[in-house]
Amino acid sequence: MRAVPVLVLVLALASAGPVHAVVWPLPPGDDVVGELIEDRLRGDQRPLDLARMHNIGHNEIRAANPNVDPWSPAPGTTLTVPQLHVLPEGPREGIVVNLSERRMYFFADDWPDRDGPVVDTHPVGVGLFDRATPVLTTRVTARLEDPAWYPNAATRAYYAREGRDLPARVPPGADNPLGRHALVLADDALLIHGTHRPDGVGLAVSQGCIRLFPESIAWLIEQVPVGTPVRIVDQPVRTGWRDGVLYLEIDPVEEGLPDWPTVRARLERAIDERPGARLDLGRAEAALQAADGVPVAVGRPD
Repeated sequence: MRAVPVLVLVLALASAGPVHAVVWPLPPGDDVVGELIEDRLRGDQRPLDLARMHNIGHNEIRAANPNVDPWSPAPGTTLTVPQLHVLPEGPREGIVVNLSERRMYFFADDWPDRDGPVVDTHPVGVGLFDRATPVLTTRVTARLEDPAWYPNAATRAYYAREGRDLPARVPPGADNPLGRHALVLADDALLIHGTHRPDGVGLAVSQGCIRLFPESIAWLIEQVPVGTPVRIVDQPVRTGWRDGVLYLEIDPVEEGLPDWPTVRARLERAIDERPGARLDLGRAEAALQAADGVPVAVGRPD
């Protein structure tokens, strides 16, 4: 385990409340960041409360702990906290949102009190299945505080079908779904914003926008300049190397996962690029069957 990631986690665990950011160093050639850790429930905490404390989403904590009751767990239960992530493929610049993972990455070449490039990562909520967040490349065009919400006709029609009357303008305040802060994107009237219902972070619950914990967006809006590039991708299967070890991460999606021969072929191509590495097919196939979003080491030096 590396010294700097340990320090990051110590700061997270020592926090009295939710962590506003989890920032990892990004050494050249690494495709994997973070560490897999454990923590226990305190008092009457739910798994979702512990997840938010560690800046982990609803989907991640439940998938990593399938045998724990999310609503009435035994006090003191120890949970796996999946702070280990295989990065999405593609350029590592600006903001990258992986829809299947329900996670955002903000890449920076420098950071206060850090040397070298880093990645700041946060869980996100995404669009409902019939209002899915689109895959696209765009940029940040504005930063808003206390935004009003102007739902479009399709959104108002959706609420009407649910028996709820939605006004043309929802003013800032405690009942505003955008929360206290928002980043405006250039395409499709999309926003990256906060929320008044933080339990939905990590789920497909929005009208297409990207939803963060209130503390996450309050932090990000101070770090992300206007003009920052944004890529929204959908990559439920990811492979990556760190310290000579090949990792496989498979997200808990309802559909779209490839079959085992396809995953195996992908892993074999990755191993072929690293002479002397050996693939553990048993661990890889088990990771596909589990599809719990927890990276698994499947290739090592022989």
